[in-house]
Amino acid sequence: MTHQLEKTANSKRDIRFDILKTVGLLCIIFAHIGPETNIFFKIRRFDVPLMVIVSGSLYSYSASNKKISFWNYLKSRLPRLIAPVWLFLIFFFISAYIIFSIISQPYPFSEQKILDSFLLLKGIGYVWIIRVFTLVALVASLLINLYRFCKSEARYLALLAIIYIGYEFVFNFVKHYDLRYPVVSSLVNDYLFYLVSYGCLFGLGIILPKLQERSILLISGFFSIVCLICSFYYYHYSGNYISLIDFKYPPRIYYVSYGIFMSFLGYFITNKLYLKYHLSNKDNILTRSIIFVSSSTLWIYLWHIFLVYYWDNLVVKYIPKFSRQYTLAFLVVTGGAIALTYIQKRVVSGVVKKTGFGQKNAEILSILFLK
Repeated sequence: MTHQLEKTANSKRDIRFDILKTVGLLCIIFAHIGPETNIFFKIRRFDVPLMVIVSGSLYSYSASNKKISFWNYLKSRLPRLIAPVWLFLIFFFISAYIIFSIISQPYPFSEQKILDSFLLLKGIGYVWIIRVFTLVALVASLLINLYRFCKSEARYLALLAIIYIGYEFVFNFVKHYDLRYPVVSSLVNDYLFYLVSYGCLFGLGIILPKLQERSILLISGFFSIVCLICSFYYYHYSGNYISLIDFKYPPRIYYVSYGIFMSFLGYFITNKLYLKYHLSNKDNILTRSIIFVSSSTLWIYLWHIFLVYYWDNLVVKYIPKFSRQYTLAFLVVTGGAIALTYIQKRVVSGVVKKTGFGQKNAEILSILFLK
């Protein structure tokens, strides 16, 4: 099994989406490091919507004209999402116990926080994104079948718009009524609302590669206007600028419109570069690196959690002069996460290729360590 970074750029890959996934991942990592006063920190808030939209586009490629089985897709997708995350969390909490014991500090995680992490709720604060991708996997086959049923992009977009508007009405209704039972409240607020809102973004991604440039610009422009209207409305209503972050958990139209505007604009720009520089034919260290990062986003993201946590709780605590070294922190965390993922894939690929154990358990090792 040849390691990903050692392969030549695969002509069957769409490098445009590799670039967008890489940009989205870097923006998410910066969100966990950069200062909120930084202008880029505010601009990059399209990161999660971008990743979901790109995920929808890649799913549409893989689905193509094939008949999609809901259960077969879930059996394939969910283990590749959840198993590596749970494996990482086991490592993370055990290693934290060892590290904090060595430095004679109390263990920082309660049983509830550990449980919430495995349930992909708030927990340690980073795994909610995995919940988003798990939820959209539940509706992926439904959305592709809806698109095929509609038989046109316009009808499909109209249907997505109706679903999303209905979600906004339900959200506002629920917001004014207390859901007395915690379990019901969690199911609605932490699962249902995320499922519908991000499901619509995933559905939008399904048709993105099929849209003409003019349509892409029209959609991007439309949602930029929606975002500006929301911004002016909330400023007029409150007298202060309201941050997009206040409309992120769960996503609301202000946050969603910005995400769509920037994601479609990003795709438009990337497509222009793709055509101008013939990126589909390029095979160099840059394209191979982008493909490696794009095909390794899950483990790079998981390793960045480990590095961010100890940068914030050990490095900054014991070496205060690093507390404002955001560029250094970003480079260390990003470079470290990519390096750890590369080493992990290199080692596991070697085990699979050269050992009987690896060959016998190639599928499970691939699911756990190579995706």
